[in-house]
Amino acid sequence: MRFKAKFSRDIAGILPFLNRRLKSGQYNDQAKTLTYNQGIMMITIQRDTLAVAKIVNESEAYEMSDYIKDLINETYEMKDSLIPLYEQRKKPSALEIYKYLPKTNCKMCGELSCMAFAAKLIASTKNIELCTSLFNKDKKDNVQEIRGLLDF
Repeated sequence: MRFKAKFSRDIAGILPFLNRRLKSGQYNDQAKTLTYNQGIMMITIQRDTLAVAKIVNESEAYEMSDYIKDLINETYEMKDSLIPLYEQRKKPSALEIYKYLPKTNCKMCGELSCMAFAAKLIASTKNIELCTSLFNKDKKDNVQEIRGLLDF
């Protein structure tokens, strides 16, 4: 399910501040759009519109619109303490993530390969904790590297 909502006013000025707060957001200053994933949902915030794809039901749609409204209002209130970010962040490639995975293709995460798991991490459809091999004592640095890359 998808839904669209119209904002009561133009929020283009707050989008660079939201971009600063939402580490995984893809901001386009020229188009004044900010897109990010939250779980399986894909959220696009434009200057006067909110669009959310992959919503499960109507109740979740209302919850998400309330969440976005609160996020925008909180960001507006704290904008004096934030530095706006006008640049578009670069998503890491699956290969960049894969370098830090155990490369065992053990399938414990539910994927057929570590490369497939890396792609799911970037898409925010899998959580890093599903890779149990990564959480061995000797791989803690790799966990931090992956988290840093995913915090693009």
